[in-house]
Amino acid sequence: MGRVAVESAAVEHGASRDLQFALTKFRPPTLPATLVRRSELHDRLTAGAGQRLTVIVGSAGAGKSVLLADWAVARPPGATSWLSCDHADTDSVRFWSGFAEALRVIDPEFGADAADLLAMDRQMSADVIASIANDAAKLPPGAAIVVDDFHLAASAVSRNMTELVECWSAESAQLLLASRYDPPLRLHRMRMSGELCEIRDRDLYFSLADSRDLLANFGVQLSDADLAILHQRSEGWPAALQMAALSLRGTTDPARVARALEVHSHTIAEYFIAEVLDQQPPEVARFMLDTSI
Repeated sequence: MGRVAVESAAVEHGASRDLQFALTKFRPPTLPATLVRRSELHDRLTAGAGQRLTVIVGSAGAGKSVLLADWAVARPPGATSWLSCDHADTDSVRFWSGFAEALRVIDPEFGADAADLLAMDRQMSADVIASIANDAAKLPPGAAIVVDDFHLAASAVSRNMTELVECWSAESAQLLLASRYDPPLRLHRMRMSGELCEIRDRDLYFSLADSRDLLANFGVQLSDADLAILHQRSEGWPAALQMAALSLRGTTDPARVARALEVHSHTIAEYFIAEVLDQQPPEVARFMLDTSI
């Protein structure tokens, strides 16, 4: 998916008349130079094309966005659209306007009728959902839409997303939702009918070999024993391993190595505050901080 195509589609089609979006909303994040490619997970994502919905559910720092961005880059050019959710997407009209805008990278006319309905009524309706589903069914084979950080919009748009998923054919474009927790979309029904592809924390966390590769990408080499300790204490959590790698880079000091192997709890707490608590209302953040750290 080329940046020029993303920018061109965003410029030519103003989302639902008076709404304005940053172009970065429709681009995957830049891949880190220290990327560890997860080929097995790529294959599982690709296999989800034959199912109604693909969900990637994992904690902060589990690597959801990086995995999806790497998968998108590996796909044929112009086959993957991207929507990054933010706090403004608790406005359902804005979210669905952005959803349609994202897919115009693949089909420049996608969502034209839905945009007209939204501009006229300024609210979501069954007609808008039906129009989006019908347009999705017309997308070329192999098309996909990634909705990243869906948890930021879920409280406002889950009912409409449930309706969309229920009329989203498995033969339509692949629909992928990444979230920090299960989206309330009646997942159990799709799971029981074999229409759900799932990737979760247990899949995202690094194996011992992945951990070695990540450290090597940072220029860090550990003995097998030290690597085993670090992997055990971090439980393979990518964010914790990256913190350790940053601490270890450029040092051979045994004492510093030993400190890094501890995966210090205060560092994890700082990450938790920055990545999780900052996304909560103040009263919720205070409660989570008091009860979780």
